[in-house]
Amino acid sequence: MARVLSAIVLLPLLFGVLWWEAPIWFILIAALAILLGLYEYYGLTGLDESFSSTIGCLLAACAVLAAFYYQRPDLIVAIIAALVIIELLEQLYIQAGKEDFSQALGSVAVKVFGVLYLGLSGGYMIALRLFESSVPNLAVKALTLFFLIIFAGDTGAYYTGRTIGRHKLAPRISPGKTIEGAVGGLVSSILAAVIAHFTFFPELKINHAIPLAIFMGLLGIAGDLCESMIKRGAKAKDAGKLIPGHGGLLDRLDSMLFNAPVVYYFCVIFMP
Repeated sequence: MARVLSAIVLLPLLFGVLWWEAPIWFILIAALAILLGLYEYYGLTGLDESFSSTIGCLLAACAVLAAFYYQRPDLIVAIIAALVIIELLEQLYIQAGKEDFSQALGSVAVKVFGVLYLGLSGGYMIALRLFESSVPNLAVKALTLFFLIIFAGDTGAYYTGRTIGRHKLAPRISPGKTIEGAVGGLVSSILAAVIAHFTFFPELKINHAIPLAIFMGLLGIAGDLCESMIKRGAKAKDAGKLIPGHGGLLDRLDSMLFNAPVVYYFCVIFMP
């Protein structure tokens, strides 16, 4: 029930902000969600013991998102390069008085990967909201399609799995996921894309919509399993408890992080 109530409250708010004429409100909400998800990720890795140990990476993620907002992809490369150098120098300082350097590489890798995983991948949602095209309201339509396919896939997989799920998809990584649920999620994603074509997105051709939905559905499953792998490695059931019935923000962002670049480049190629 908590899962349903959260959806009833949050989904109208999300789509209302998304269709608001000023894109800044959606961008602020997306940026906040990404940064909170990044903080949850660092919590899973054990780096939340000291806020100062992650503040540099959180600021780097803010800078990456700002570069997406100002449409300066060249700055993203510079930010990541600077982050790598700063984190290595920080570890050089920390490890200077120690004899065991075994934690240095892992710490740098975990921190930088977090910025790439959430800041870089999630930043494409901001880039997509600012996408310019001759198609009226393409940015809003594309993002609505993006969320509909992902939410439909998640919902279809969840209820199909609970109803008729028998065969485990990846029992050692995510025991609750089933093959039947995955198929139900893919079917739901396809239906969402077809409905989008016949309602608010006629510019999206059916012969593009269906392959896109299938690819996004499969990638969403992969993203979900990858996040489950991270949680299992951290011996955690959920990344957080911010959303009742859903867990943390990272638990909701996992499919989006893998699919945001896909939808962006789909628009670049097929709807310039």
